[in-house]
Amino acid sequence: MATINIRSDVKDPFYRYKMEKLQSKIEGKGNGIKTVIVNLSSVAQSLARPGDYVIKYFGFELGAQTNTNPADDRWIINGAHEASKLQDYLDGFINKFVLCKKCKNPETEVVIKDGHILLDCKACGQRSEVDLRLKLSSFILKKQDKKGKKTKSDKKAARKAKQNGNADAGENGNDNGSENNSENGSGGNDDVAIEAGSDDDLTRRIKNGVDEIDAEKIEVKDDEWTVDMSAEAVKARQQQLPDDLKQKLVLGGDDEDEDGEGGGNSAYDQLGNWITSEVEENGSVDKLDDIAIYLKAKEFGIETKHRTLLVLVQTIFDDNIVKQIPKRASMLKKVGFLGRLPGFH
Repeated sequence: MATINIRSDVKDPFYRYKMEKLQSKIEGKGNGIKTVIVNLSSVAQSLARPGDYVIKYFGFELGAQTNTNPADDRWIINGAHEASKLQDYLDGFINKFVLCKKCKNPETEVVIKDGHILLDCKACGQRSEVDLRLKLSSFILKKQDKKGKKTKSDKKAARKAKQNGNADAGENGNDNGSENNSENGSGGNDDVAIEAGSDDDLTRRIKNGVDEIDAEKIEVKDDEWTVDMSAEAVKARQQQLPDDLKQKLVLGGDDEDEDGEGGGNSAYDQLGNWITSEVEENGSVDKLDDIAIYLKAKEFGIETKHRTLLVLVQTIFDDNIVKQIPKRASMLKKVGFLGRLPGFH
């Protein structure tokens, strides 16, 4: 099929930007007469624009109904319209919605930003605005709002604009096309977003950010729950307790306990020694039965005493304290341990 220059005012036969000449045929009779544009998809692809932009422009200019999403690639305008007349209207579409306002180059991509339609030129880098008073401008904006992201035809158009830019750079022996692609964010990605903040992009960034935040929170929690169980660390934590508890939670049995027993053989010492021996016998603190611990504390008459808390902290937990506390929650509630921790009242 014969090709013509995209710019009708350029008569140079070697002008590199070409497209097929519009081909149409008239079908039907009377009120059912219609014009089918046979090669509209090919022409639209050469212009790097979705086919519905072109057909809708014809419809607005002719005051006729059109179809904008044909499944069989039959682009139809109601009424009888000659191909030469449609070609003239196509020139108007190219001037308003394709050519760069600065360099008059057709290597442009439609970018919608803050309610404005911009033509992003891949040849000179200029971004020029499209007149929003044009009827097609309203159609483009409404389509963008409705879809929220590019349609298949939009993606094709974006790829065509990018290919035009790359080909121009190669033929003219310079890197202007590729540099402008990089500067304007195409970066070699075939599916360049029509707008800088498309829903897909925005969704992906938000998801990545949430994943990073969640990972960070989990790491912080693990650090917070890592408990140093050495005697020095336990003593240091004891010093941070309120004075009324500090007096009762005495390490090593050096001071008298609540019942006046001392000398390292108090009920608390006996409970601690029993738990330690049970752990050694079973090989793990996790194998120690909660009921047995509680009954043993009750046997010594200290199941609700403050110092029992310290004995349990030192004997039934190890480095896995984060996972162990929930498993022993019932027993600890009985002893009153969790009732004294923030968030377990």
